[in-house]
Amino acid sequence: MNLLETLKQNFEAVVAAAPYRAPQNLMELRSQLRDACKRRKIHPDLSHYCNWYSEYLTRVHDQENKSMLRTRGQARRMWAEQSLIYQDLIQLLKGLSAELKGGQWHNLDQATDTLYELVDEFTEALQDMQDWTVSEETRCLKCGWNGSTGHCPHCKVQVLKPIRDFATHVNHYVTLAPAQALLFETMAGVLEGTRDVSALRGPLQQLQQRYLDTLTFLQQHETDFARAGMQNIEQGLAGIAQMQRIFNDHDAQHLEDGWALIFLADRDNISLSESVPSSSVAVAAAYDIIRDQVSMTNE
Repeated sequence: MNLLETLKQNFEAVVAAAPYRAPQNLMELRSQLRDACKRRKIHPDLSHYCNWYSEYLTRVHDQENKSMLRTRGQARRMWAEQSLIYQDLIQLLKGLSAELKGGQWHNLDQATDTLYELVDEFTEALQDMQDWTVSEETRCLKCGWNGSTGHCPHCKVQVLKPIRDFATHVNHYVTLAPAQALLFETMAGVLEGTRDVSALRGPLQQLQQRYLDTLTFLQQHETDFARAGMQNIEQGLAGIAQMQRIFNDHDAQHLEDGWALIFLADRDNISLSESVPSSSVAVAAAYDIIRDQVSMTNE
C-alpha cells in the first residue's frame, strides 16, 4: 500500500546551514528534544525541524487520505485511527516549534513526553496495519479471530484472507443500478465482518443474469454502440467470475479485484447509454438496467 511504503521511509529533513545534525526521522527528533530539555539548552535549528516535520506529515496525510478513504473493512477503520494520530502529531509539532522559541521548560517537558507517546502509538498503528494487509492468514474481518475452524465463533462469519491491495485508482463516485448497488452493499457487509460470505451468492447470480440478458439483446444489434456495450458487459461478467473465486479459497482480494472490474464497466456503460442517439431505440432499451439508477460510491 502506498501509505505503508511512504511511512516506512525515513522522514528526511532539509539540512540547515548551521552545523547541527538533522533528525532523520521522528524518533531522532524526539530524542533531540528530550536531550535539549535535559540540558536546558536549545539549538536554534530544532524549532525549524519541528515545523518541517509538521508540514511534512500534513502533506503525507492529505495525500494518503484521498486513497485510504476508498479502502474497506478493517483497513479503513485502522486508517481512521491513524488519521487521528497524524492530526495530533501535526498539531503537537507545530506547537513545539513555537514553544522552543519561548524557552518555557515546563511546557517543553510535557510536550516532549507527549511526543514520545504519540510516536510509539504511531509506530504501533503502522505495524498493525502492515500485519493486517500483508498477511495471507485467514481471520474474522470483524474481530480478527484466526482460529482453525471456518467460521468465527464470536461473529458467526466465514474467516477470510483480508484485502492486501485496494483498487483506489477507480473513480470514487458513480450511479449504479439496484442490482449493482445490492452487490456492493452486501460486499461491504462481508468486508466489515457483519455478513457471511455466503450472502454474496444471490446478488452475484442476480447481476450475472442481468448482464447475460442484456448481452443477448445487444448481440442482435450490429452497431458501434452495441459492440461497446457488449465489451463493457463482458468486463462486468469477468468481475463477477473474479468475485466468485472467494467461495473456493476464501480470499477477500477477489472481491476487491472483481468489484473494480464491475465498477469500471458500469461507469463506462452509463456514459455510453447517455450518448446513444434517439434513433437507436432498440439499443437504448438494452440500457434500462443501467438507467434505473441509485446513488452509490466506491467507498
